[in-house]
Amino acid sequence: MLGEMIEIGASIAAFAGAAAGGYSYASLAPWSTLFGGALTAPSNPVSGPRQIALTFDDGPNPRMTPQLLDLLEKNKIKATFFLIGSYATQQKELARRIHAAGHAIGDHTWTHPNLSRTGAAKTREELSRTKDAIEQLLGAPVTLFRPPFGARQPATFRIARELGLTPVTWNIIGNDWKAESSEYITARINRQIARNDRQGNATNLVLHDGSHRAQGMDRSFTIEAVRRLIASSTDRHFVTLDAWL
Repeated sequence: MLGEMIEIGASIAAFAGAAAGGYSYASLAPWSTLFGGALTAPSNPVSGPRQIALTFDDGPNPRMTPQLLDLLEKNKIKATFFLIGSYATQQKELARRIHAAGHAIGDHTWTHPNLSRTGAAKTREELSRTKDAIEQLLGAPVTLFRPPFGARQPATFRIARELGLTPVTWNIIGNDWKAESSEYITARINRQIARNDRQGNATNLVLHDGSHRAQGMDRSFTIEAVRRLIASSTDRHFVTLDAWL
């Protein structure tokens, strides 16, 4: 009897561990659909250039975003910016400049919480407050939403869709927030773009022009990596995420 109880207890523990691991995977993996589907990236067109969607999270950042906008304008490239709502209201003219330049703008919550740990009411407040503030600021609808850290739970994407927001994740992330050089970011990006090419997929790339920890963070490594990516991508077509809706 004791042996059977030990075996049952071990089985329960193993099941609980697997369930916890599955929940964690579903809450963070950008390609997981267990908690609902999200826009990642379509297949590349059979004919024509391969596509890259440059996306930037955690802005607007008065120290770095203007430099990034200058670089994109010089190369006639449009990108997608997921703005933190509280930052956008602090940097109104900069948010308007992003919009006026023709870039797509998405909702990245008001305070950048981990939405896999927030209640439904808090999640709705974070998304709706940001959407309303940016729409009032720009006079244009906001239809894209990226959860901070990619984190979500079963209600997250449902709430986003109820607010008219399309959830977005990614299929490449540059890890630029912790990079010690632009070379590191560039090598990581190139390696993952090559993987997407082999699989026939377009690229939805996450980089950061700001930081949720504080305004004014240095993202010069990111900007240099973007410069190098553009220079090496003459045979590719840069798109905003709304082109894939």
